[in-house]
Amino acid sequence: MAFNRFRPTSHFIAPHSWMNDPCGAVWIPETQEYRVCYQWNPGTSKGGNSAWGMAKSKDLVAWQDCTPALRNGTSYDSLGVFSGSIVSKIVEGERVLYLFYTSVSSLPIHWSLPYVEGCESQSVAFSTDFGETWHRYQYNPLLASPKNGTRTTGWRDPFVSQSQSLSKLLGSDVETNFMMIASGNRDLGSQLCVYQSNDLLGWESLGTVLRVKNGSKISPSSKLQFGQNFECASFFTLGQQDYIVVGVEEDSHSERHNGHYLLWLSGKFTLKNGSLDFEIQSHGLLDHGILYAAHIFRDRENRLLQLGWADESAKESVIESQGWAGCLVHPRELFEISEPITDVGRASNRWLVDEESGRMSTLGIRPAPQVTTLRSGYPSNSLQEFSSIRTKTFELTATFTNLSGNERFDFNVRKSPDNTEVTKLIFDLEKGAMIVDKSKSSIHGLGESTPDFGDLDLLDGEDLVVRIFVDVSLVEIYVNNRFTLTSRIYPSLETSICASYNFGSYPESAVDLRLWDRLRDAWPDRIPGDTLTEMGAHEGNELREQELGRSESFLCPAIVA
Repeated sequence: MAFNRFRPTSHFIAPHSWMNDPCGAVWIPETQEYRVCYQWNPGTSKGGNSAWGMAKSKDLVAWQDCTPALRNGTSYDSLGVFSGSIVSKIVEGERVLYLFYTSVSSLPIHWSLPYVEGCESQSVAFSTDFGETWHRYQYNPLLASPKNGTRTTGWRDPFVSQSQSLSKLLGSDVETNFMMIASGNRDLGSQLCVYQSNDLLGWESLGTVLRVKNGSKISPSSKLQFGQNFECASFFTLGQQDYIVVGVEEDSHSERHNGHYLLWLSGKFTLKNGSLDFEIQSHGLLDHGILYAAHIFRDRENRLLQLGWADESAKESVIESQGWAGCLVHPRELFEISEPITDVGRASNRWLVDEESGRMSTLGIRPAPQVTTLRSGYPSNSLQEFSSIRTKTFELTATFTNLSGNERFDFNVRKSPDNTEVTKLIFDLEKGAMIVDKSKSSIHGLGESTPDFGDLDLLDGEDLVVRIFVDVSLVEIYVNNRFTLTSRIYPSLETSICASYNFGSYPESAVDLRLWDRLRDAWPDRIPGDTLTEMGAHEGNELREQELGRSESFLCPAIVA
């Protein structure tokens, strides 16, 4: 069936239709479960008039669908409830969840279009029953308009969190919450706006914490440039370092998927002449492929986790026929890596070098520990068994040691028996690159054939440690706990379920490999089917109304008592 042909099974994905940004994730102690929200447009496989879909989980691996948290309102958010975040707080002995979102009253919104004043505002909804029901705040919107007026390129995706760094710098109470909104000024460049609040309802502007010129390099030696607008920004602290993660919208000459990429910045919040600023000390790509709209949250053990949206890269006809689009990658843990200083580290923008301590640090990225519970059965450690698999979904880890730096390791996945179709996952140490070669991924050209790639930046003498997830059309690649790449592939042949490898002259006996060729279903309670694509337009609209429901304005008694 078209619905299931390219549909991942072990990942977070909407029951049908279009989905994009993860926009609210929270652990709820009373119910011992996570709630994760996402942008959803039921009834169509195209983006646009989004609601906040929602699901719950005990372990971030097996999920159950929930009633959507929000849909469009009647005035300030009549045309959309866009991305944001969720804050959990005890108010007079009762847990209250605050759902912050961008309320939209005019479309389309894009950095290349004239900005309509009032099209974006920032609002909040509450839940006092652990996410079962949500009610808008009676006095929405909390923030009515950006300070740049019609020169604004965007003003959205409120991320709300406490920050010891910001509280200490500003002399604020440690319980103060800060809101970061991604934005931009048509005349000046991309910007991040910051606000503070003591009660999560009244917000005071602290100005712009990051102001960059369009097209400027992130650092003098960087290959990366700032774009036209920021989206989906968040902030956190690891060790002694402050971090910002942000989506960068590039200009019309961008060669990246959908003209955007995910950036992380390490540095320090500072005050310059009384104005809040962020001093960039190191930076890198959060993902070298199609991943976008990163969302940051804490798990029950207080680990810092990240979700992100994996867009489609198939032909429009493929997306329309399957009746859905988009999913989320596996949750990823963000942490700090520290190593002795090397010349490679000194030359790289991603490492922050501390000559006094003799150490250098960078942002680490790896699958969250919970992801291991997707594995089913015992692993194989045989390359021959890898070459004999017949599956669309598997996980593989491999470690290569005693490297000269000239090796090339190819893993060939979603391969047909005669090699007519194949996707090559190439780790080329001589070029210092990881490449997803999609030139033969689909003989009928169902998806993009341009490669996804990124610099590995291995240190001298470092082993190569890779972790690969293949889930039908979704490929996730991790290298040495600091490189990630997300890609999508669309094989034309049903027989493209094989795999092989080519390591050149590297001895196979030296490879430490683990293979799980069966992964758990992330949605055990769902009934598989293609019901949506069989519906006509009228039935699809009825489904939309039925599943979204209504969320009325509300003055939360626990908050105003």
